[in-house]
Amino acid sequence: MHVRTAAVMQTAAPVAAALDSGRAVLGGGVADPVVWEAADTGAYEDDTFSRSKPGLQDRLNFKQHWSVDFWKDFSVPPSISDPSTPIPSRLQAILQTLTEAASSMGVFSSSKAAAYWGYHITRSSFFALQGIAGVLAARAASSVTGTETNEVGIRMESMIRAGLTGPIGEALAMYYQDYKNIEEGVYKLPWDMTTRGHRQWSPFWIARRSAQFVAEASAALGRRDHGKPEDVWLKSPMYPDYYLNTFHYQTDGWLSERSARVYEVSTETLFLGRQDAMQRQSLVPLRAFMAARPRDGAGTRLLEVASGTGRFATFLKDNYPRMDVTLADLSPYYLQEARKNMRYWADMRAPGQALGGADGAGVSYLQAPAEAISQPDNSYDVVTCVYLFHELPPEVRRAAAAEMARVLRPGGLLVFTDSIQLGDREQLDPNLGRFGDFNEPYYLTYISEDFGKLFKDVGLECDTKLLASSSKVLSFRKPLQPKPAAAPATVQSQSSPSSPQTAGEECAEEICAVPAS
Repeated sequence: MHVRTAAVMQTAAPVAAALDSGRAVLGGGVADPVVWEAADTGAYEDDTFSRSKPGLQDRLNFKQHWSVDFWKDFSVPPSISDPSTPIPSRLQAILQTLTEAASSMGVFSSSKAAAYWGYHITRSSFFALQGIAGVLAARAASSVTGTETNEVGIRMESMIRAGLTGPIGEALAMYYQDYKNIEEGVYKLPWDMTTRGHRQWSPFWIARRSAQFVAEASAALGRRDHGKPEDVWLKSPMYPDYYLNTFHYQTDGWLSERSARVYEVSTETLFLGRQDAMQRQSLVPLRAFMAARPRDGAGTRLLEVASGTGRFATFLKDNYPRMDVTLADLSPYYLQEARKNMRYWADMRAPGQALGGADGAGVSYLQAPAEAISQPDNSYDVVTCVYLFHELPPEVRRAAAAEMARVLRPGGLLVFTDSIQLGDREQLDPNLGRFGDFNEPYYLTYISEDFGKLFKDVGLECDTKLLASSSKVLSFRKPLQPKPAAAPATVQSQSSPSSPQTAGEECAEEICAVPAS
C-alpha cells in the first residue's frame, strides 16, 4: 500500500492511523502513484475567505507534495489531548499509540530504521526533560526574587496535564516523514547521528549546553511572563530597527556569542527535538533540482540567506560536500558560530579534503541583511532561506524577496522554509497567532502573507509545496527568459554599502517514488 494523504488521527493510536496507507481522506488508493499534485487552478477562485488564508491559496500556485494532505488534518485525538481525560487513561492511550505506531512506521523493519528511531526518540525525550527543567528553573527564580506570577504555575500545570502528548505526536509523525526521505535516497541519515566520536555524546558537552539553556530559559520565560523584553545592548546604525528587537525574549537578541551558543538547543527544546527534521525538508526540492548535476554538488553555487548558526548548512554540506556554499547573516556573532559548526563538520566528515572556502569546508561567509545582499546579479544556482520571513516587517519581506530573486541565476531554484500559515493546518488556525506572544511583532502579518504572489511579483515561478509539522517549504524557479516583474517595495538598509520547472510539471523521478508503509 502507498501513502498519498494522511488519514485524520481519530483513533486511540493517532500516529498509526495517520500513517495507515491507502485510507486517505481524499481517496488516494493503491494504484495511484501521485505524490506531487498539480496546482489546482480552479479551486477557491471565488472564495474571498480562502484568499485570506495562504495555505488554501497555495493550491492555486504550487504542486502539492503528499505531506500537504498528510499534515492538513493531522491531530491528536481527545483520548490523549483532552485535559479533562484522567491521566491514567491518557497514559494508557499513549502507550497503545506508541506500540501501534512502532509497527505502522516500520521502526523495527531494519537495523537502519531501528537506529534512526532509537536516536530520535531518545533525542525528543532529552529535549522534553530539558524543557521541563527550564520551566522549573523559571518558577524557582521568580519565587526567589518575589516576582512570581501565575503564568509560570499555569505553564507547568499545562505541561503536566498535556503530558507533552501533542508535541510527541507531532515529533513521531515528523520523524516518519524524515525517515521516508532518507529511505528513498532524497538525503542521508543525519550526520551527527552516524558520526563516531561526535561531541553530542560527551556528558561534559551535554551538561554545559544544558546549563546554558536552563539559565537562558529561566531568564526568557521570566521576561515573557512580565511582558518586558530586554533592550539590545548594542546600538549601531549598521542594523535596521526591526533587527534590534529581542525576538523570543532571548538575551541580547541576535547580538552576542551567548545568544548564538544557546540558540540551537533553545529552538530544538521548543520543538521537542523535531526542528532538524523540519529543516531537512528543504533538501527535498533541492534533490529534484540536483538530479541532473554532479551528486557531490560540484559546480553548484548556493547562498543561504539568514543562515544563523549554520545548523541547516551542515546537513546541506553533508549531502553535497563539494557544493560552493555562501552563508549570509546580519549577526557577526551567529556567523562566527556558523564558522565553528562548519569547521567541526569538515573535521568530522571530510578530514583532509580540500573543499576550498574558509577553513577548507567549502563555505564562505557574508555579513549582509536579506534586503541588501551585496552580491552581483545572477550569482547563485540555488538560494535557500530558513526561518527568516516571519521576523521581517511586510515591506522588508518584499525587498528581501526581490534581492533573493536578483542574485539567483536564470533556471535557478529558491527554497523558502518558515512557519506554517493560516490555512495550512486549519484546525490550528484559531491559536496560530499566539506565537506572536513570544515577542514576534511581525508574526500576525506573516501568517496571512501570500508568498506565492510575493515571489511571483519579483519574477519567480511557483514550483512545489511541502508541509513538515510546524513548518512549510515552498520552492520557486527563476525563468530562463525574464518576465516583467512588479516593482518591489524598496527599503533603505542601514547596513548595506552605498530548463525551469513550473507548477503542474512532473518532478524528479527519485523523489516521486510513492512512500510505502
